[in-house]
Amino acid sequence: MFLDGVTYAAIARNLAEGRGRFWEPFYTATIYPAFHEHPPLAFWLQSLWFRAMGDHWYVERAYAAGAAVLIAWLIAFIWRAIHEQPANAWLPIALWLLVPVVSWTLVGNLLEVTVCVFVTAAVAAITAASHGPNAAAIFGGVLSGFCVVGAVLSKGPVGLFPLAAPFIVAIVPDRRRHVVRIAVGQWLTVAVCATALFSLPDAHESLSKYIDQQVMTSLTGHREVSGSSVTIVIELLRGVWLPMMLGGAAIVAGARGWTPASPRDRRVAFAFTLMGLAGTLPMLVSPKQAGHYLMPAVPFYAIGAAALLSPSMTSLAARVSSSRAAGALRIVAVALVAGAIAAMWVPAIARDPARLIDLDRLASAAPIGATVGLCPSANGDWLLHAWMQRRFHVSLDATNPGGHQWFLKSASRGPECPPATCEPASDPTRELVLMRCR
Repeated sequence: MFLDGVTYAAIARNLAEGRGRFWEPFYTATIYPAFHEHPPLAFWLQSLWFRAMGDHWYVERAYAAGAAVLIAWLIAFIWRAIHEQPANAWLPIALWLLVPVVSWTLVGNLLEVTVCVFVTAAVAAITAASHGPNAAAIFGGVLSGFCVVGAVLSKGPVGLFPLAAPFIVAIVPDRRRHVVRIAVGQWLTVAVCATALFSLPDAHESLSKYIDQQVMTSLTGHREVSGSSVTIVIELLRGVWLPMMLGGAAIVAGARGWTPASPRDRRVAFAFTLMGLAGTLPMLVSPKQAGHYLMPAVPFYAIGAAALLSPSMTSLAARVSSSRAAGALRIVAVALVAGAIAAMWVPAIARDPARLIDLDRLASAAPIGATVGLCPSANGDWLLHAWMQRRFHVSLDATNPGGHQWFLKSASRGPECPPATCEPASDPTRELVLMRCR
């Protein structure tokens, strides 16, 4: 994980342990003791896993893995609900996993993981309701509306794009009958929830601070600004569509030719590609763009691509099953699965191995839950703040570095520290040295 994922895990763990509350999550005693940089639902959901499993390094990993399984199941559900060949439900899941930003976002413990669960569930409810009785259509719209609210409460306005889904799904001819009922149920649910939330004092205050501190400053370019005003489009072409095109080319090559999709398949492909664009292109209004922002839209791009490739995949499967290549393919598949399982037990390539080793060396001496002094020159090392909170519940204070019983020395961060009254309590040869002060 990099900075964001470590921060979010620390906030979720703190909520699980009773520090902070839903509408006012706690990060550290010195940085964001009331965290309003994002809405709180994703933190609260992850805190449930910490409550159930305890404070361990693997909890945020388990949360992300559980979310990945749920997203994959929802992709298969949507495919079976809308496609004529439900047997190929694995194909959109494979295309989804083929996109690097998916695994990168899951490993990074980013908020887009939770948003992706909610928006995929919102569209799944609509696809199921679009082919059922009238009552099911209204219920599906209401359920979809609650999922949209969940997505917005996880990471703000980026979760609103499934509001267009009732009209986009209607592009498929046999899915038009209930579009009004679904849309009314969905939009009315979102409106009622928004009214209810802003009528609650705590929710109103929390969401208002989020809008002021994060949304408005991002739109006006007063926060992080991406290198290009079309970064999200570049990442879409390079990071999402290119891997899917390469996967599709492999399928066509294996099938020894392109099998054209039916007119209905082409409409499904167009509808779900449009759904993905609805979750992508609105981000162009913000100067703050990043590749992982694409994560919630990737399932819909995958379903759209699978609709075009499904006939060719069927031809490839028929060709393989009737040839001697079937046995070799099974051996390769088993080898890939075995290799993936083995890779789970290989030590990972750490983002910052030296820093993680330093943190391990501090573990025996760390004053759990304390506020620790820090040189002002090291205060901008935000990842250090995040890891000290995540690993040891420690808050770092650079405004009064000599006013605490403990001090954290960062060897490369300036000569003015530490105070003369402090002595090393951990290995003094490391980059990070924990010191006890008189």
